[in-house]
Amino acid sequence: MSKAIVPLDALTLEQRARFKQLTSAPAISWPTAISWVLLTITFLGTYYYCGTGQVPLWVGTLLNSLVGYVSFSVIHDSIHRAISSNTRVNDGIGQLGMLMVLPYVDVRLFRWAHILHHRFASGERDPDKVLHGAWWTLPFRWMAIDAIYFVYALRHGDKVSKPYLRTALMMAAVVAVVVAALIAKGYGLQVLMLWFLPSRLILLVLGFSFFWLPHVPHDTEQEQNFTRATTVRQGYEWLLGPVLQYQNYHLIHHLFPMTPFYNNYKVWQLIEPELRKRDLAIQHDFRIVPVVYPARDA
Repeated sequence: MSKAIVPLDALTLEQRARFKQLTSAPAISWPTAISWVLLTITFLGTYYYCGTGQVPLWVGTLLNSLVGYVSFSVIHDSIHRAISSNTRVNDGIGQLGMLMVLPYVDVRLFRWAHILHHRFASGERDPDKVLHGAWWTLPFRWMAIDAIYFVYALRHGDKVSKPYLRTALMMAAVVAVVVAALIAKGYGLQVLMLWFLPSRLILLVLGFSFFWLPHVPHDTEQEQNFTRATTVRQGYEWLLGPVLQYQNYHLIHHLFPMTPFYNNYKVWQLIEPELRKRDLAIQHDFRIVPVVYPARDA
């Protein structure tokens, strides 16, 4: 679908080869895999040192929030099979990454809902549509993304999602028992500070930076205008690239979802002349509302 929306016939053979390399899942994405290992080590270390009182719990809250935010790129690339061309390796890394943040979520269920977002972004069938609304409700919506996705799967599930939903519900039951046992043993404060609060802070920030911001002002359905429904953010790439986990070029992700997240900007640079021939919504620097640039003549 994406190739028809943005024809690449004008690229040279060398550019096409470069494009294929940038937008294809590698045998193993070493930047993502190494990131996952380092994040896991940091996560486990935080639990040990903060849980045993060697480091203040509030430090653990901050560290686990940061680890969880960055680990989203691992989870998200796994959803799009961008970590490894080996499905077992790809999904295994994604699920282990998910355990650090939301241990009751089956990454396959998340994939099912997220792919629907990719098909129907900003439309009535978009699972993320409920994450938009009155400004004062947004933080509460974002902090409940996991619950919102569960409800969506319960209401709109199909033969693909139902097995994953059952698995997720069983995982949720196990987590509930473990949490209850930890609280009963006197570790309630640790559970609150090292897991529950970080999980809400992670979803709050992700809700803003990933689920909401790249589709502002949410008035164009992807099925109506693919390249205008999702934004590009230009300016301060040296800062906003890492901070936004390279989703400042979120349109590239929607066009070519198997692109490893760190390649989004490189793909934009390669095919920008072709994209300029279509409507584009560009958020400049730190602005929220994009400027809509109409398609240029070829």
